[in-house]
Amino acid sequence: MTSSSYLAAKADALESQDPVSPSQARAAQIPLQSFHLPTFPPEAFDAGLQSLILTSDIKLDEYTTLLKTEKVEEESQKAFDVPDLPSSINALSLELFSLGYPAGFLTALGNKLPKLKSLTIYSQLFGGTTPASRDDALAFIDGQSSLQELHLLDVFAPSGFFTSFASAVDPSLRFLEINYTYRHSDPQFLDTVPSKELAGFVENCPQLVGLTLSISAPDITNDEDDREGTEIGVRLVEKEEDVSLIRKALIENGPAHLFALDLTMFMLKPSEVGSVLEAQKDLRFLAFTVAIDTCDGLAEVVGILGMGTSLEVIEIVGVPGRKLVEKLKQGKQLEFEEKQLKCLAKRCKGLRSLKCSLLRTKVVEYTREGEDGELVKSGVEA
Repeated sequence: MTSSSYLAAKADALESQDPVSPSQARAAQIPLQSFHLPTFPPEAFDAGLQSLILTSDIKLDEYTTLLKTEKVEEESQKAFDVPDLPSSINALSLELFSLGYPAGFLTALGNKLPKLKSLTIYSQLFGGTTPASRDDALAFIDGQSSLQELHLLDVFAPSGFFTSFASAVDPSLRFLEINYTYRHSDPQFLDTVPSKELAGFVENCPQLVGLTLSISAPDITNDEDDREGTEIGVRLVEKEEDVSLIRKALIENGPAHLFALDLTMFMLKPSEVGSVLEAQKDLRFLAFTVAIDTCDGLAEVVGILGMGTSLEVIEIVGVPGRKLVEKLKQGKQLEFEEKQLKCLAKRCKGLRSLKCSLLRTKVVEYTREGEDGELVKSGVEA
């Protein structure tokens, strides 16, 4: 999911709901122009409120000033204020806090919400810009011992932060999503993605059943001046050391019973896909990025996918080699041959959907149809 589509989904969900009284609300979204949370009405504590969304509406020129505010005796000058919150809240989203939080804010928030099951952190420097704010963010995560779902969407931090973050997450975590939206305007974008540190999450959370490590293409727009919305495709992590770390974590040191795995952030060799499938035998959903050197390269991939007999949904993001690029320039299409599809359908009897793209462009999709259960092309995108 890209940043803009995440926000759009949130907005659509909220706009589709009719206004409800505090005594009936199950979710609350609060735009903040400072780090002083409003006081909840008494009826909100009896309503069984489950989800809280805090969204930064702080002007950039005021943000730095708010972060520098020191605690003083006058109440009006405090850097933040977190009043009592309904104990029924078990899902929290923190959105668009681009520069992080004043030191102490997250710890105070965590003390008021000690039983979170789901946490979404979106579009920000979660650890802030100072050692104190970094320590505060890690203490907040360390205090969430009931966390089952963690979603980190376009979350950035200095080198080393995510290693500490991974160690602070409760090992009973069940679902983890780490996603970045590719930025065509930033030639150093991949250097900002903490790909070398993500293996720590896999190793420290042995009970994971769902894992997403991905880079999404930005949403397409019609604005010619919007480079992010007019250029297509993505680049993915190819550093051998980073790929090796995540592969080793999945095979040797991490969870043994994953049901859903999206590993499209990292470019794997076909043999590495096979080693992951051999280690993760319970997979129902698998998405991965793989190098495809020639138009015949899909045959090797299909042969390896046949190992995943329990697979129901497969997504392949291909990274074309030089020979394949030349063939594509000549009009050649990257598609599965009929015999390859039949072989895969026979080996993976529960397979319902197969999608393949080149760097998230030229998408072709197949679904199982008919009495014979054959995989039939169901869609093509440019």
